[in-house]
Amino acid sequence: MWDTLKLFFDTFGNYITVPIIIFIICLIFKAPVKKAFMSAVLIGVGLKGMAFITSAFGSVLSALVTKLIEQTGINLPALDVGWQAVASVAYSTDIGMMFIGVGLIFQIVIFLVKITDIFQPSDLWNNYSIIVWGSLLYQIKGNLVMAFVLMLFVNLVVLLLAEIVQKRWSTYYHYPGCAMIAPHHMGDVPLYLVLDFILGKLGADKINLRPDAIKKKIGFLGEPMYVGLIVGLILGIVGNISTLNEMTSWGQVADVAVTCSAVMAIFPKIAGLFASGFTVITDYSRKTLKKSKYGKDREFIIAVNDALGYGEAATLTTGLLVIPVALLLAFILPGNVVLPVMVLPSLPYMVEVPVSLSNGNIFKSWIAACIVFCAKLLMASSWAAVFTEIAVNAGYEVTAGTVLIIGFILSNCTAGLITYAFLTMNPIIIGLVIAVYLLCFVLFKKNKQKVWDYLEHNAMGGAQAAAGTSGGETA
Repeated sequence: MWDTLKLFFDTFGNYITVPIIIFIICLIFKAPVKKAFMSAVLIGVGLKGMAFITSAFGSVLSALVTKLIEQTGINLPALDVGWQAVASVAYSTDIGMMFIGVGLIFQIVIFLVKITDIFQPSDLWNNYSIIVWGSLLYQIKGNLVMAFVLMLFVNLVVLLLAEIVQKRWSTYYHYPGCAMIAPHHMGDVPLYLVLDFILGKLGADKINLRPDAIKKKIGFLGEPMYVGLIVGLILGIVGNISTLNEMTSWGQVADVAVTCSAVMAIFPKIAGLFASGFTVITDYSRKTLKKSKYGKDREFIIAVNDALGYGEAATLTTGLLVIPVALLLAFILPGNVVLPVMVLPSLPYMVEVPVSLSNGNIFKSWIAACIVFCAKLLMASSWAAVFTEIAVNAGYEVTAGTVLIIGFILSNCTAGLITYAFLTMNPIIIGLVIAVYLLCFVLFKKNKQKVWDYLEHNAMGGAQAAAGTSGGETA
């Protein structure tokens, strides 16, 4: 059975499996077959379109980063091999295949009994980001039961964190009734909530670096396409700083600049196509749920892919500006053993939470993301040796000269700390962790609207303060 599931996932990947899941869910919620099929195709096309863009973008940035690493002389033992490798390893283990079925049933049940209002199966593919933690525990302790308890608990924590920031994320990115629940991003939510508060108190909100404000200040150059051109130009020059006397270097600078500009212009259109595929499932699920006991007095929230926010102007700009700082941090941060390579083109995914919390404040989001990246580097470093062992056992071939491998999916600070607690196998420590979750869960459920209103007020208040200080408009 597990071999069949593995073969299915290996053969079709998320570009096919996700649309199939969406099609089935649409039918369950009594959508007409034609509309369900159209929805599935739109989502499949959107996913593939975004993959085309990020793949091309990644290859251009990777060449630049490789050159920058060669120039700086960074030499670290753990190579970042990207989320694709982590997903491949996660779905290659027996525990990973088992969790697909167990996790799906679990996610449906906790939705039906109203533990969460987020319907997670619509983003089933990202379960690999939960599976990898169970695989780590099982590799170290050999305890299958505890590995499953860990994965299910991490799943609950992820959904709670996703629900806390759901309204702010969906409002900022204009996807009503949706939640971005990627575990590797939700794990950063506690840090970002604290940093957003602290940076706000320190006056970061008064620096109005938002797309609309920038556009008003510098005219047409503030359009996303031209912002991408400028940021790409800066990145290209930084990556070629020691060889700017060579014509080939300026060729690469121009290539990076135009590529960044193209992504800023094209990606939102593809994301819009992808998002339109969720209209059917959102509409029919709400209609169906309203007529059932499961839909009474609740909001139905669809789990969506993190790619929906990638191409937004403030998000992409912030993510790109973190790249040179990320490399610098890798070089100077005590205790770090990870050489970040594949993660760098993915940084815009990682900054969606701070960007939405700050309502598009590029400066505030950039500061927060750089601080969080320090924590992520250390967390990834701590798991590099174990993950390398799991990957090798699962059949992953480590290239010659590489000592360790890691993917930044394992830089999830919340899931990493929870896993460390479970690894103690100490019932008191594990019980305390679960108790903290239950306390946060009860407090949030009792004060959900207050929490959402606070985050909204904080985001919009910061934008208004910046506008008042600078005389500009807010995003």
